[in-house]
Amino acid sequence: MRSLIAAASLAGIALPAIVTAQTPPPAPRPMADGVLTREEALARADRRFDALDTDRDGTISAAERAAMPQRPRGTVDGTTPMPGRPMGDRMLERADADKNGVVTREEFRAVAGRAFDRQDANHDGRVDAAERKQWRDQRMARRGGQPAE
Repeated sequence: MRSLIAAASLAGIALPAIVTAQTPPPAPRPMADGVLTREEALARADRRFDALDTDRDGTISAAERAAMPQRPRGTVDGTTPMPGRPMGDRMLERADADKNGVVTREEFRAVAGRAFDRQDANHDGRVDAAERKQWRDQRMARRGGQPAE
């Protein structure tokens, strides 16, 4: 009986260590150095695509787009949010290059690549804080807002 208890105790100590040892280390965080590379931007797009492709069929369908969280577009009376479109819905409509009603990973990555290229002002394959600020300021100016200070 004592040997059974000892064996169970040892297993209880060793099992968590074995499970922990088999867990892969976390992936490096993109932009850990404040600079986003094209590869990091495309990897980020792949993660977003995987999160949106809830049925794992390799496409983002209209039903999956409709299930996305709603982004309020202001308020009706100061407290009641006005209904809005799902977050990113317009981008997903534009991403559907062949207009077949679904967005493939390749279409999604193409949009992410074009967005990265727009932000990469000096075309060095990296977007730093200054380029991000310049891009934000340009977007704000186009929308009639004030650029960030």
